[in-house]
Order: sequence, then C-alpha cells, then structure tokens
Amino acid sequence: MRIALCSKEGLFGEALASLLDHQGNFQVVAAEDSARSLINAAKDYRAQILVVDSFELDRNDLQFLLGARAFGDFAIVLIVGEHEREEFIEVPVDRLIGRGSSATQLFEALDDLGGKVKMTRPYIRETRRSYGNGNDLTRREYEVAQLVSKGMSNRKISQVTGLREQSIKNLVSVIMRKLHCENRVQVALKLTRVGVSEEIGEE
Repeated sequence: MRIALCSKEGLFGEALASLLDHQGNFQVVAAEDSARSLINAAKDYRAQILVVDSFELDRNDLQFLLGARAFGDFAIVLIVGEHEREEFIEVPVDRLIGRGSSATQLFEALDDLGGKVKMTRPYIRETRRSYGNGNDLTRREYEVAQLVSKGMSNRKISQVTGLREQSIKNLVSVIMRKLHCENRVQVALKLTRVGVSEEIGEE
C-alpha cells in the first residue's frame, strides 16, 4: 500500500515514515511538509492513503486536502494530539488517529482503509531489487540512485528522467531512508559496495 506523509515536525515525520516502511510493511512514497506538495506527490506516486500530522496544520491546508480528495483516489488519515481530538472530531477525514495510539492501531486503520480505496486508473506495481541487506528499491528508485551515485544534482536528474525536481527530491529521500544513508555520498558508496553501480563520476 502506497502512503504519502505530511508533517511539519521533521523528526516525527521521519520516525513515522521509518515505522511504516520497516515495521508496517507499507510503501512510503513521499514525505512532505505542506498540503500542496503532498497532493502533487500523491498524484505523482499514486498514493492510496495520505497520512497528515495535525501539528501546526493550518485550517486552510486541511480544507485544501479535503477538497483535493474529491478529485483523487486516496483516503486521508489525520494524526492528532489527544487534546486536539475534540477540535477535529467533526472534520470529515477517513480516520482520526491519536498520537498516543499504538503502532498496531495505526497499521490496522491503514489496512482497513487500503481495502476500501478504489483506484480509477490501473497501477502497475514496480518490481523491487534487493541489495542483500534487507533494503529494496523499486525500479524507478534504483535508476535515480544510480544517477545520484554519479554525482548528479536533483535538477540534472530531473532533466535526464523527465520527472519534476520536487519528485526527484522525494525519491532521493526515500532512497536514503531505505538504504539507511544520511547523505548522497553514502548512497553512492552503498551502491558501489554491493556492486550494483558504476564508478562514481563515470558518465
């Protein structure tokens, strides 16, 4: 199941993405910090569920997300603090999840919603390539990782692949998370070490 996240609290967003990717067996395809970029990413990566953190979430942003849902093939899960539950109880999202909820409760809610989301267009799941260390990348992520390993900037990769620069930024973030890398150099070293990349800098 493809998940797109939106959180303005960086560490919480990263922790949630890691939890969903590694323990929940979901595919986090994008992590954004604004409603508009979340919708763009959801369209690019065909996200089925948008998980939105209520921390510093503007009401206009929430209305934008709800409006976009009318034209998209996705559900919205809103994560709220316990003191905020009353404030959001009437908001017509698909699920309200408290920050104090367990990982199991979150996974069950997402699984339940995933079975109800209907895609109006067919989605062909990308095959994954295993790198022998428990991490795997989709075909598109693998292609972008190879270009990263050649020292290309997001802008250059965007020009080569035809994807938006923001989409490349999202993909690089997903790649680094899956390969447990903190920067682009580590991505290049990881690919080189396992023998799936050309030498760094080679065109």
